[in-house]
Amino acid sequence: MRWTALALTGAAATAGVALYLGSPAHKLHDPNHALQQLDLLYLDEPALGLDRLPIQPGRPALLVFCEDVRCPLPQLDDAQVTCSTDPELAARYALIDDGRVGPGYALIDAQGQVRYRTFDPGLAEHETEIGILVDGLS
Repeated sequence: MRWTALALTGAAATAGVALYLGSPAHKLHDPNHALQQLDLLYLDEPALGLDRLPIQPGRPALLVFCEDVRCPLPQLDDAQVTCSTDPELAARYALIDDGRVGPGYALIDAQGQVRYRTFDPGLAEHETEIGILVDGLS
């Protein structure tokens, strides 16, 4: 009887892992999963290094940090979108880990203040959610 219960428990655990591995949550998994939780809503700090980027003052901006300049960028109507691979700049935004730049982004309001930043390994898939955050800036 005890072996049967142990076998059933093991089968249930295996099924749970299999379900998780097939879930959308696992597709967004990052090796540094805790970094996905570094979501800081409504920050109020100056955006640094904007003079080094093609960002026009007076308009909201989405500053994407990726190790590869070819990373897919969200298409947003209400914000400028630019990408940086610069480790020094990524460090200023706390979007570097063990030398790896991003993937993640910082949302900058029209006054040049960082309002939100996060690591996001599924950046291209979150265009709608990012658009909602941009809408919240006005």
